[in-house]
Amino acid sequence: MDFLLWVLVAFGITEIITLSKIFKPVREWTDTKIPFIGDMLGCSMCTSFWVGGFLSLVYFSPTHNIFFDACLATACVWLLHCYTFYTALRYGV
Repeated sequence: MDFLLWVLVAFGITEIITLSKIFKPVREWTDTKIPFIGDMLGCSMCTSFWVGGFLSLVYFSPTHNIFFDACLATACVWLLHCYTFYTALRYGV
């Protein structure tokens, strides 16, 4: 159960950072001032890597290795991200 919650939290944080209107000014500011960070904040895979590492430090570590947790978060978040966009495109949501 902890793993499922960990994946959903990683997905939620990543989607908020990369796609939400709340973080849009931050993404735009970093695009102009620090392009590398701006590109990273717009990338679901890049952001989920760092979110997974952060969550493994402060909440729960599924593999007990920060690097593997970050990679696991990237894989899970990317699968959920692709599924949600495929579903939205298919059903016109």
